[in-house]
Amino acid sequence: MGRTRRVAALATTGATGVALLAFAIGTGSAATQVDPASRAIQYLQGEQSGSDGSIPVGASTDAVSEEYAIGAAAAGYDPNALRHGSGPSVMAYLAAHAAAACTSAGACGELLQAVAAAGLDPASFGGVDLLTTLDSFYATATGVFGDGEAFTQSLAIQGLVAAHQTVPAAALHHLVAAEDSDGGWDYLLIKDDPNGATDFDTSDTNSTAMVLMALDAAGMHSRDGSALAWVHTQQDSDGGFPYQAGAGTDPDSTALVLQALIATGQNPDAPAWAPGGHAPLAELIAGQDADGGFTFPGNPAPDPFTTAQVPPALELEPYPARVVFSPGFTLATEAHAATASLLYLQGEQSGSDGSIPVGASTDAVSEEYAIGAAAAGYDPNALRHGSGPSVMAYLAAHAAAACTSAGACGELLQAVAAAGLDPASFGGVDLLTTLDSFYATATGVFGDGEAFTQSLAIQGLVAAHQTVPAAALHHLVAAEDSDGGWDYLLIKDDPNGATDFDTSDTNSTAMVLMALDAAGMHSRDGSALAWVHTQQDSDGGFPYQAGAGTDPDSTALVLQALIATGQNPDAPAWAPGGHAPLAELIAGQDADGGFTFPGNPAPDPFTTAQVPPAMERAGSPLTCGAGPCFAPGSTLNGTPPNPTPTPAPTVTPRASATPIPGAGGAAGSSPTPAGSVLGITATPTPLPSSIPTSTPATSTPAASAAPAPATTPLATSGFPIAGIYLIAALVAAMVVAGVAVGVRRRLGA
Repeated sequence: MGRTRRVAALATTGATGVALLAFAIGTGSAATQVDPASRAIQYLQGEQSGSDGSIPVGASTDAVSEEYAIGAAAAGYDPNALRHGSGPSVMAYLAAHAAAACTSAGACGELLQAVAAAGLDPASFGGVDLLTTLDSFYATATGVFGDGEAFTQSLAIQGLVAAHQTVPAAALHHLVAAEDSDGGWDYLLIKDDPNGATDFDTSDTNSTAMVLMALDAAGMHSRDGSALAWVHTQQDSDGGFPYQAGAGTDPDSTALVLQALIATGQNPDAPAWAPGGHAPLAELIAGQDADGGFTFPGNPAPDPFTTAQVPPALELEPYPARVVFSPGFTLATEAHAATASLLYLQGEQSGSDGSIPVGASTDAVSEEYAIGAAAAGYDPNALRHGSGPSVMAYLAAHAAAACTSAGACGELLQAVAAAGLDPASFGGVDLLTTLDSFYATATGVFGDGEAFTQSLAIQGLVAAHQTVPAAALHHLVAAEDSDGGWDYLLIKDDPNGATDFDTSDTNSTAMVLMALDAAGMHSRDGSALAWVHTQQDSDGGFPYQAGAGTDPDSTALVLQALIATGQNPDAPAWAPGGHAPLAELIAGQDADGGFTFPGNPAPDPFTTAQVPPAMERAGSPLTCGAGPCFAPGSTLNGTPPNPTPTPAPTVTPRASATPIPGAGGAAGSSPTPAGSVLGITATPTPLPSSIPTSTPATSTPAASAAPAPATTPLATSGFPIAGIYLIAALVAAMVVAGVAVGVRRRLGA
């Protein structure tokens, strides 16, 4: 799977040869995906053969098709349903070619990982017992699989771990013994190869990453420190990684190293791995093409071979992949759910003024409608009911009234930015100047300084590419409660929290996390995510606070925060009992596309408007990578069929690799542990890669651009909508008990 690009010779001849990583996805979506991994998978699906289900790339067809399947599973899509149009699935292709794809140890190990990721039986796949076949390539006396090279040995070991098989100690020893004196590994797996200079067999990032993932997957962490120290010396100033120092950043090397960092328990966003503030994931995303593909430096355009290796890294999933997906869940299922919710909202849109009329919350819900549409690839400027005015026309006509407080102004600013309009001149209002008027320089506070107010204002600034005052960020950081969350009044450990209902809640915490991460501050991710993890319900969803019960708005906000903080919400750590948040969210969608808040009799726009960005895996504020979020004029056309029910999820378990907190850090600084849940029970385990065969072309570093998160919904007042519902329920219950309770709730202003 990890394709290696070895610099071939002093002569400039470079041949790429190595096996890649492939991911797959379900059916295509009607609109452009926002999430980088989903966009990459959508690109690959476009390259998938409608006749046999493969990703045809000549001799690399099997490897790329396997990587496609693994990447799709890592993103929560069912590889068994990944097909182009009505053609066969990628797993059908792999089953039909299982015997031919398992004729060497490395290739068999990679196929085994794809089969395990798809939840199928590797002992009986396409008429082949992959386990017995892989074992036939193993030499007991030496501990060597096949030719014993780095990718071969690593893929075989990763395959065994994926299939829950015992890894021979001698096979691991073969890897450990071959570590070069500098801490890395070379592709031939010859310790300090005396012919390295002429054979181009000195330590390289691709081989090192693959070996590290294999060792860590098997529970051996003793080489993490020395290897990570060497890897650190190879990192480019843009945050990415080359095949070897000096070759220039390339997407596949960056992806493999990023996976290895996760596998070894590192936090790739930590300062030690972000030279000059440029983190590897941000660099990888910045290099994604508008069509979702990735281009290898020197090539004219994206290609499946390069692209297939990237999705697992975008999902922060190492080899072998431990994944959770619902049977039949595809890109089309996901896109359908988001589009259905937008169609529901469009049905509620006013044909006279273009708004979503919800009383005092009309402006906020209309803004969320615009943001959600942009996240799904539709043009907010063309969102209208019948021949009425668009939602953006409504917002422009009411800009002054909608920007009379800091939070409300920040949310409007995000909607305007999502629609591609000028926030400095919208509806006759300079939203930037107006927002600035609510800022108190001396204290760093926007408006009333509450969680949603401060967060929306900061997100608005980021959406408009404005500098966020350091004091404004400090106000958020300083207010973090001791348990790791934030409360809606933004008072650290509020002494009146019990009576004011002002203890940490998921909505405020999610909003603050998105604001901080959007502004490039990740220092609170670990503690906050650890607290959020304690709030998750067994169904995979999230409540306003533990015990209140899952609701769609809280689940949506937390899902956005997980995306914004670089988590993979489909990883087992966020999928208790195999129930992932996104699957839970979609499962709760009503037949008309709307969402119902628990206790309410039917869907309503107020609840529904907060969900679409989460279903599109977008944070707040909305960002769409290198290209625009939508094609101008793109509209919601037609009514989709009834939403596809979400079946019980399939979990592909994998052996737990214990992360090494600060393992052998680079430059004396140890990044904090990451894993599936940053700062929690991180148990990352590696995924497959490919087998190197020839020499890669030299890479040229790509510019690093840090991605910005996406949008968040709120009510008019500035307090989380879910919180409003929760407190209303609490009040009702207490009144029934004869207790008078007065609670003030705020959602965005």
